[in-house]
Amino acid sequence: KIVQEGALKPLIALLRSKHEVTQEQAAVALRNLSINATNEHKMVQEGAIPAVIDLLRSRDVKLHEHAAVILRNLAINAENEKAIADEGALQPLVAMLMSTELPVLEHSAGALRNLSVNPENKAQIVAAGGVGPLVSLLMSHSPRIQLQAAMA
Repeated sequence: KIVQEGALKPLIALLRSKHEVTQEQAAVALRNLSINATNEHKMVQEGAIPAVIDLLRSRDVKLHEHAAVILRNLAINAENEKAIADEGALQPLVAMLMSTELPVLEHSAGALRNLSVNPENKAQIVAAGGVGPLVSLLMSHSPRIQLQAAMA
C-alpha cells in the first residue's frame, strides 16, 4: 500500500537529507520495502540505486548496514546486478569489508555475494581488491559472516 500511494520517490529523496536520523529512517523503510520483488523493481525505476550507494560513503555505520541490505535485496534480481555495479557500488562495498561492525560485514559480504552471481561483477569485485577481505572474513568468529563470505 505504501508503494501504491507514491511513497518511494519521497523516501528515496530523504536518503539525501542533511540529517542522518532522517536518512536512517528512510533507509529502514526502503530496506523493509526492498524485500518485495515488485517493490524492488519500482525502487530501481524511481532511482534508488545511486542514492543508496551514496549512503555507503557516509560516516554512519547504521547507514552502511541499511544500504548494504537494500543493495543485497535489490541484487537478487538479475537485471539489477549489473545496474548496481554500473552505478559504482562494488568499490564501497569492498571497502566496507574492513569495517569493525559485524552487521556491516555480514551485509556487505551478502550484497557482494548476490552481485557476484554476474560474471562481470565477479571480475570487478576481484579487481576492486575484494578477494583478500572475503578470505579474511572466512575466519570470522561469526558463522553468519563466514557463510556470506564463503558464498561471495
